[in-house]
Amino acid sequence: MQNIQGFIFDMDGVVVDNHKSHFKAWMEFAKKYNFELDDKIYREKFNGKTNRDLFTMIFGEISESDILSYAMEKELRYQDIYRADMKPHHGLVEFLKYLHTMGAKIALGTSAPTMNVDFTLDTLGLRNYFHVIVDGTQVKQGKPHPEVYLKCLSSLGLAGENCVVFEDSLAGLDAGRSAGCHIIGVATSHSLEELKSRTSFLINDFTEARELMRI
Repeated sequence: MQNIQGFIFDMDGVVVDNHKSHFKAWMEFAKKYNFELDDKIYREKFNGKTNRDLFTMIFGEISESDILSYAMEKELRYQDIYRADMKPHHGLVEFLKYLHTMGAKIALGTSAPTMNVDFTLDTLGLRNYFHVIVDGTQVKQGKPHPEVYLKCLSSLGLAGENCVVFEDSLAGLDAGRSAGCHIIGVATSHSLEELKSRTSFLINDFTEARELMRI
């Protein structure tokens, strides 16, 4: 990877390893509203999608107020579940500090709603590490569409070829590639073997990031 000037991080499964908490909240929601969900469906069809995409997929064409109501219910439950276990992904803070010393441009590009971005970044004191934040409320099309990453690139003032995207979901890796970025898979919601179908650049956590990129 040559001439890398920018780094874009997904949030869920990358900045924080919160897959199990989101899955538990979704399983409770699925039981209440009687739709099929298991780990395979969740990882293949839910990961990386915006709430608008997800609730439309579940309930069909519903009103914006219904989408917001369902989203609030599910996300508040997720926050209740995850709050006690919250912590940055292993090695993340040290890696972000290093990138800042190198003068890199750093963005957060996530399908998560603003309430979860605020919950994560402000609870963990991570907001100031990111020069640009684009969340699911700022895009019309969720991953695997590249809109979220294209918006990050535009705000950073960089071309995709000069940026690395860190992603844990298959849809997110596809979105990063479609935006023209270099992509690195983070093995949280998917195994390294599963992620190999999308990229050969893989890490378990951010203690491995500098060595992988040779920076």
